[in-house]
Amino acid sequence: MTAPLVRLSPQDMDRLSRLAFNLSHNEKTRSQFANLVKEVDPTTAGAFKDVFLEQKFNAFTQKFENERLAEKMERAQQSRETQKSDVIKRRGFSDDQVKQVETLMTHYGVNDWEAAADIYAQRNPPDDPNMKPPPEIEHGGATWEFPTVPGKDGKMLSFDDFRKNPQGASRNAAIQVITEFKRTRLPGAFHAQ
Repeated sequence: MTAPLVRLSPQDMDRLSRLAFNLSHNEKTRSQFANLVKEVDPTTAGAFKDVFLEQKFNAFTQKFENERLAEKMERAQQSRETQKSDVIKRRGFSDDQVKQVETLMTHYGVNDWEAAADIYAQRNPPDDPNMKPPPEIEHGGATWEFPTVPGKDGKMLSFDDFRKNPQGASRNAAIQVITEFKRTRLPGAFHAQ
């Protein structure tokens, strides 16, 4: 589509030609002006070969950078998958535990499987065998006998006798322990006669 012919005064022609010159030589507007000229008058656009060459070069550079970025992203994804399988294998995670680790990763924005597995392990420690209740007594079922202490004669007191006089039974047990200690640990000069 061609623009209708408009008669311009010499002053308007001078003003517009200066404007076109300034637009075509300003580094901020040269590229846009060249694209406009190419749309309106493709034969005159040859004056802007440098702009079109730079646009092609920029498009090529952008394509190259996008391909490199895609390769890096693919390598990073493969690395994460390798790390994931190594962590799952080494720590013996079940499918449910893997889902919980992935939930932690999403929640905290962590991409490192090792770090996420450490967080999971900290929050879900393995069962400590020392903290388990004692197994049932082999002979006698689940009944447990209250431990007792020896009396003055050295025989073990029944629980009822201990319960009647716990201070006396405890004192007798302490005296026997001290006497035994003196007898086995101290030189003969310290023994009571």
